[in-house]
Amino acid sequence: MDWIVSLTPEVSGDPLEAIARPPEGASIVEVRADLFPGIDLRAAIRACPLPVLVTLRSSAEGGSGPTDSGERRAVLEAAREAGASMVDLEHARDGHLVRALGLSPEQVVLSWHSVDGTPTDLVEIAERMLETPARWVKMVPTATSVADLVSVLGLHGRFNDRARQRRRLLTFAMGVPGLASRYLAPLLGPPFSFAAWGEGAEAAPGQLTIAQTEGVISHLNGPPQRLYGIIGSDVSRSLSPPLHAAAYRALGLPYLMLPVSVPDAAELEELFVPQGDTCFDRIGLKTHGWAVTTPYKEQAAAAADLAAPRARRAGAANTLILGVGKVVAENTDADGIVGSLVSLGIDPVGRRAVVQGTGGAARGAAVGLHLAGADVVVRGRSDGRSKDTAERIGVEWCAADAFPADAAILVNATPLGHDPDGACPFSDEEISGAAAVVDMVYADHTTALVARAREAGLAAADGREVLLHQGIAQFAAFMQTVPPKEAMRAALTRGANSEF
Repeated sequence: MDWIVSLTPEVSGDPLEAIARPPEGASIVEVRADLFPGIDLRAAIRACPLPVLVTLRSSAEGGSGPTDSGERRAVLEAAREAGASMVDLEHARDGHLVRALGLSPEQVVLSWHSVDGTPTDLVEIAERMLETPARWVKMVPTATSVADLVSVLGLHGRFNDRARQRRRLLTFAMGVPGLASRYLAPLLGPPFSFAAWGEGAEAAPGQLTIAQTEGVISHLNGPPQRLYGIIGSDVSRSLSPPLHAAAYRALGLPYLMLPVSVPDAAELEELFVPQGDTCFDRIGLKTHGWAVTTPYKEQAAAAADLAAPRARRAGAANTLILGVGKVVAENTDADGIVGSLVSLGIDPVGRRAVVQGTGGAARGAAVGLHLAGADVVVRGRSDGRSKDTAERIGVEWCAADAFPADAAILVNATPLGHDPDGACPFSDEEISGAAAVVDMVYADHTTALVARAREAGLAAADGREVLLHQGIAQFAAFMQTVPPKEAMRAALTRGANSEF
């Protein structure tokens, strides 16, 4: 796998100094000439120990470069004369230069970007671009829906149905729903892709680092035999893909879990369906299951033909197994909470547990604790909703301004804490009287709840610990095999922040 890493101003104040030390794993360095106006390309190419691709991304396609053909040609000719190994030519502005610059086809990346969305004529655009002698064709629209994502991924089946080394079309999508395509592009297309120099130095929205991408796909050499995904309104920061990838890698399974962000709940009808019927199956990606997060756990439970008793009782599912002719729902949030407490040495049997929140995650946690023998109390912002939730799942509730005096276990099942400056779901007095705290939020910082609990000397489990235990149970439900627990735990020492 070859990685083209993009040098941007965020990397360093001195581009010539930065380009001399490319990130580990890089094969080619992309110099975005539009982001470094006036850069000495000859000096940059000489300083770089790797081949250099020079790109002049126009303002019309999301960059800062000119759209005037004369201005563009001057910079692109300078790149050729400076010794660039490859040059990016925009199809709409530079197509006539594919031959005129005197470059060999192997030196040309013919590109097209749409920052406004995903047009309906993607196939026609690809056909026109592939008629040119350029060795590499790069198409990058912006996805705003799952339908857009599927349209982009469908180009692979149409134009990349040949040996991997002979494929010409590199295509993926910008935008949150397009993130999955960035992982799939080097598996379904040519064996290379673009990556950010480092976190915070992305050259385009959604661009990943080499480490982030390889953490999810490095165990694969081509299309996955099975596709799984984490579904939510925005799962671009979810740690579920690398968590499950670690398990696939440890067991030698050629499967893949992807982040599938679904902004519009109406599109769940194309996803929460039996095996073979999803929109991904229609483009050749055999889909076997979904992990489900905010805000679609209730819809997941409702879509199931069969449901595990705890998922049925909670009215929420975070796991959908897509079987032949049926969808099976499970709720492993229960395992996340109980497993975290056990790891802390806390037995929930006979202890009073307060679950803050009334959503799908809260109901899964409350049911899991109740089944494990705890006396559960639900508390939320709305007393009416708390009462309805408690009665629905068969536990107690308390008013928003009340608190059980004997509460030993506190569980945060709300998003509070995801923001470093956000409020804490429990007061200092409530925390001080407990024995253990579990926060379902996981982030790149210690949440206020976990920090206060630890300061008070309480046993505390953060959201990553919860994710680990629910992920282990989820993997077992998907695979029907014993999960590689230590490999999965190791994966959570890396990754980005997210909500539960």
